[in-house]
Amino acid sequence: MGRMTRWTALASLALAAIAPATARETLDEAAVHARELIAYRARNTGTLMSVFPDDAQVPTPGLPFGLQEYYAHYPESNGDLLLLAMPIAAIYRNALPPNAPNLTMTINDMYGFGNGNLAAGRMRVALFGTLERVEGEKENEKCKQAYLEAHPDARGWIPPGGPHAAFYARFRVNKVYAFNGFGDVAFIGWVPLDLYRSSRAKMRSAKEVHRDWPVPRQPEENDEFSVVDLFGEQGGDHGVVRILPVSQKEVEVEEKRRERFRVQLS
Repeated sequence: MGRMTRWTALASLALAAIAPATARETLDEAAVHARELIAYRARNTGTLMSVFPDDAQVPTPGLPFGLQEYYAHYPESNGDLLLLAMPIAAIYRNALPPNAPNLTMTINDMYGFGNGNLAAGRMRVALFGTLERVEGEKENEKCKQAYLEAHPDARGWIPPGGPHAAFYARFRVNKVYAFNGFGDVAFIGWVPLDLYRSSRAKMRSAKEVHRDWPVPRQPEENDEFSVVDLFGEQGGDHGVVRILPVSQKEVEVEEKRRERFRVQLS
């Protein structure tokens, strides 16, 4: 066994001795955090993306296109979104018949953003889904109330009477990809749809989420770990392969760093 291998093994044992087994976010935790992010920390705003048809008369046929879009939570659903669809917008035209359904909503953690918190370490999630027009007077009224509760400033756009033709649409989620932060402590990968939906039962209140949400560590010029250390190197689907610190001091610093990312679920 070489000297570097021995030191790495010793450091691994030292870290394991002081680090709780739950230091890295689990898939179950990631699913709950994704639901909490969408519900409480994104200000009901994301980036909606669709793909221009190959025969579209635009400079970018066949390429994806995305812009900021409001969303609300679809009433009495379990994780679907409510959108105010305006066919005048290319994002919606690309995903409406006769084009094949193709929509992605990416949602980032926007709560408290701008206070020096590193964007790279913040949680974000991509929802893949289909668009369904809301039908029926009762259902439309329910959606109107839900949308205006999330976005009171949208009162001048809602149908009927807005500046453009619009309708309420259900974004029915069918795939979920979570990127919950730096890969050495956070989950990065696909979340099974049934787990995404069932995680609603474990969601905390908005107050609890805002109080206990992990704050990304900010690398500084003279920091003991580089940005590469923060992200880690992915091994396999979710594994992390790193050369761990070899001194007790570095092990303690490593554990303190992990603590800042840890989220404890009630």
